[in-house]
Formats: sequence, C-alpha cells, structure tokens
Amino acid sequence: MKVASILLMSVLLLAAGPVSGAVAATDGTTAVGSGSGVFPAGTTFNGIALNGSTFGIGVLVNLDGSAVGDVEIVLAGTSSSGQPQYIAVEGKAATGSVNPDGSVTIGGTANVDMGDGTPGLPSVPFSVTLTTQGLQLAIGTVSLPTQTLSEGAVTIQ
Repeated sequence: MKVASILLMSVLLLAAGPVSGAVAATDGTTAVGSGSGVFPAGTTFNGIALNGSTFGIGVLVNLDGSAVGDVEIVLAGTSSSGQPQYIAVEGKAATGSVNPDGSVTIGGTANVDMGDGTPGLPSVPFSVTLTTQGLQLAIGTVSLPTQTLSEGAVTIQ
C-alpha cells in the first residue's frame, strides 16, 4: 500500500508542477519525480539483497542551500530466508544543492522501516542525488550504488 501512496503523491507533485508562489519567489530549483529504479547485481543494505526501488520525491532547493519537501523510497529486496522484503525510507529534506552536472543532491533525516517487523529507526541522516536517469541514495553511513531509472521520470528545473 505504501508504494501506491508514494506513486500517487508523485503523480500529484508532477501534475502540480513547479509553478507556485513559493517557488517563484525563491528562484530555487525543484526536483520532482516518481518511478522505479534498478540496482546493480550484488547490492545489499543491512544484509538484505536489493534489486530495485520505487520512489516519490518532491523537493524545492533554495539558493541559500536549504531545502523543503519529501523523499519516499521503498527499497525492494530479498531477506536471507528468500522472502521479499521492502525497506521504507521516508525523509524530510533540509538541505540541497544543484551540482555542476545538473543533478540535485538533497539531504535531511528519514525514518527507516526495515519491513521485517522490528521497530523503525527515526531521524536517520540521508542524502539522495537525482538525475534524469536515476538516483543515488545514502542512508546513515551506507552509500548505495546508483539506481538506473526503469520507469517513471525525474524533472529538475
């Protein structure tokens, strides 16, 4: 159910577009997107083999390096017992930057639910770098490899 709500949120963000009073007044950069990505073979997080993710992102990066918005990523993987496991990363953007290559890097804190019935982890630092071809996520001290966009779109303006 979380995946459906993430995709719905992203579709609404994309439909709304970056034209609002707050965006126009800041001359900032918006990064919005929804879709799914594919990890390279062998990618793991906390012992879970990952194959991809679904995501919904809507963030405004201000010229002063601050950011506001939401990042929701559900990592799809397989537990050590061979069962599907979905790890939810739900974050609030606090910082952001536009990189020389046109990508956007967003940072903040997230709640991480490992999807295995254990209590979620609150206020975990995260960063995500978005391009129109995919995204690269770091959770705490773990940097995951870049995911190639397989469905959906990312718009940076």
